[in-house]
Parts: sequence; C-alpha cells; structure tokens
Amino acid sequence: MKKRKRRPTLVALLILLIGGGASAYYFLYMKKSTKAAPPEETVELALADLSLNLADRSRAHYLTASITIVIKGVKPQPTVDKHQAEIRDAVIMATTQHTYSDLLSAEGKEKLKDDIATAVEGALAGERLSVEEVLFTNFLME
Repeated sequence: MKKRKRRPTLVALLILLIGGGASAYYFLYMKKSTKAAPPEETVELALADLSLNLADRSRAHYLTASITIVIKGVKPQPTVDKHQAEIRDAVIMATTQHTYSDLLSAEGKEKLKDDIATAVEGALAGERLSVEEVLFTNFLME
C-alpha cells in the first residue's frame, strides 16, 4: 500500500518539476528574445558646395554639388559627427571616379548615388549604420 501512496506523490512531484522547468525556460529565455530593440533613428548629413574634378581625360570637367546623406541606425548622430571627415573623403573619392558623360543621364546620377551610399557605408564600417538615401540638393556640371 505504501507504493500506491508514493506513486501519486511521485507523479505530482514530476508534474510540478516539469511545469516549473517550462516556466523557468519561458521567463529566462523567451522573455529576452521578445525585448524590443532600441529604435532606429535617422540623421541627415548635408555636404554643401562640393566642387570636384570629374574623371574625364580629354577635357577638364567639374561638378559642383550639394549632397545630403540620410544615415539610419541606433543613435547615429555621435558616430556621424565623429566620422565626418571619412564620410566626406568617401563621397569625393566615389564621385571623382565618374565622367561628365556618365553623369548626363538620370541612370548615371542614380549610379553615382549608389556608389556614394556604398562608399559611405564603407567609411562607417563596424558602426552598425546604413545609408538610407542619398539626395542631390544642387548638381551643376561644367
């Protein structure tokens, strides 16, 4: 008879142990994964009045442009401020690889935007920021 009394007690103890383990797993591991990630913000970096030589060899061509780069990430402002020189250098290097004839078409300007975005993301490598958009606010070629 003692074995019969132990069996319900043993079963109840086993159920409590499994339930407690499942509850502990949920609260320790599942709650961590459902925490909200910090909100991403955007910052606009305006590079005004860039005057650049284009890559033409036959004749000198120049581009005067104002470019706004929209950068997205968690608290991007301090990082963008810290890397302004690298970002500006990346924009200059990417832009001066293009020729006058490349930039005459809308497709050429879009390609330049893509190249600038890639170059800026390279300058910000390791900072967990991304370029959301590149905007030309002034674009004059001679």
